[in-house]
Amino acid sequence: MPDLHSLPVGSRPDKAVRNNGPENLVLERYKLRELAEGWPAYRDACEWENLKSIFHPDAYIYTTWTGRTHHLDFIAASAKGMDNGAFIMHRCHGISTDINTEATRAITKMKATITQRFDLDGCEADAESDCRFCFFWNKMENGEWRARYVRHWYEKDKLIPVNPNKVPKLDGEVLQKYPSGYRYLAYCQEKTMGVKVLLDMPGHRRENGAPGGSKACGEKHDLLYWQCKEWLEGGNVDI
Repeated sequence: MPDLHSLPVGSRPDKAVRNNGPENLVLERYKLRELAEGWPAYRDACEWENLKSIFHPDAYIYTTWTGRTHHLDFIAASAKGMDNGAFIMHRCHGISTDINTEATRAITKMKATITQRFDLDGCEADAESDCRFCFFWNKMENGEWRARYVRHWYEKDKLIPVNPNKVPKLDGEVLQKYPSGYRYLAYCQEKTMGVKVLLDMPGHRRENGAPGGSKACGEKHDLLYWQCKEWLEGGNVDI
């Protein structure tokens, strides 16, 4: 039986602080929570200048529909997508932060749901993917925290018809080519947005062995944990 419940041995950043800890680091973790929650709060409301304020000047992020992209290009693409009818919202569910004792680097993992509304041949439906945002923070010379990288990993998703009397028809064979963590989201994005979705975004640990799981997504999950540890230990990580 495959081990689907354990993290890679040695991947936990043992020298980082989380949960309780010195009062000064509690305050720093609070700042990082406010910044992390700014992504969905600002983006969904078109508060672009506020959204820019959470990023390092040379920050890069990943999404299913943009791949690796500079944060300014992502913001421009988001605004253009909205003009073209893209309707993407987010819900935040919880946050944890690992921070080094010097309070110069940190990793925040934010549980969230990405929900995007689509018109599929006249049937409106919401694709919802439960995921985690992974923020790689470093403190600037002026004392402000900024996100240097933002990575997502996708745990599971579903497609919900807006009107239960109108259920969209999906191509089952095409659907199966997408990873289970964001299968319906990816299917709908490619069908309606004219984009090519990445098929190896980090997934849940279970992707490594569960039926229908994506080995590539499972491997990216483990790699992300190693990158988080390296970042907290001062490594030169390129995400």
